Amino acid sequence: MPKKRVTKIDPRKELSPYLNHQENQNRNHKKKSKVSASLSKLKSYRRKSLFKNLGIIVGTSLIAVLILGYYVSPLANVNNVQVVGADDLSSKKVVSSSGIKASDKLIDYRLNSKKLNSNLKKKYPEIQHVSVEISHINRLVLNVKEYPTIAYIKVKDGYRKLLSNGKICSNALAWSKIDQSKPLFIGYSKKTSLTDDLELFNSLPASFRNQVKLLSGSAIRKSQIILVMKDGNVVIGDISTFKQKIKYYNAIKKKAGKNSLIDLEVGAFSRPLTKSEMKAYGIS
Repeated sequence: MPKKRVTKIDPRKELSPYLNHQENQNRNHKKKSKVSASLSKLKSYRRKSLFKNLGIIVGTSLIAVLILGYYVSPLANVNNVQVVGADDLSSKKVVSSSGIKASDKLIDYRLNSKKLNSNLKKKYPEIQHVSVEISHINRLVLNVKEYPTIAYIKVKDGYRKLLSNGKICSNALAWSKIDQSKPLFIGYSKKTSLTDDLELFNSLPASFRNQVKLLSGSAIRKSQIILVMKDGNVVIGDISTFKQKIKYYNAIKKKAGKNSLIDLEVGAFSRPLTKSEMKAYGIS
């Protein structure tokens, strides 16, 4: 009986196409899953971005509407004006000089205060700068900064401030309202003499200025300056050389004693004041 042929079959070889097909399907499935997940995330991101942009547009529009509504409403009008930092000036006159009206908008003065600042500086020489603030919804606050007061000058209707910028204050004050620790300029009838003496006095050391009680305008010569000190001495000098010679004052004062005339015009010497001189300079 003839032998039957036996054919050997490799199972892996036979199953290989199936396995490969299955593996490809798995790979395609994973790719599809990843693409699907990416698309889902992209849609979510786009949705969030859309809502965010929409929220910004709506919010900005709402704020713009509120601002516009406030600007056209009576709440944006000037209802009250407060002046701060100018105790010796009339608040009513300052407000009147500023040009502020009740129908004006607060924000206009807050954003552009140059014109207001310029108007007040022209009217009042003592004003150095004015800044503007808004308080209590519709109150306008004018913060006034004044030039420092160097001394006071006696005038017919009281006393006026002499300022560090070389100008005289616009309004007169009563004796009770002035800073009596600062010196007085008395007897000045000529503006040129006052300007020269004030400029010289302002250039002197603070330690010396603090000892001065008054400056007299009754000098014999235009170039002469007369100072009455708080300790009862009188100092006379020449405007052109007084600043250089002031360094000798303390040494001469110690030797001269009280109620002496210290002359720094030509050289430097001292002598006791006469009774008539003491009376003329108001020294008791």
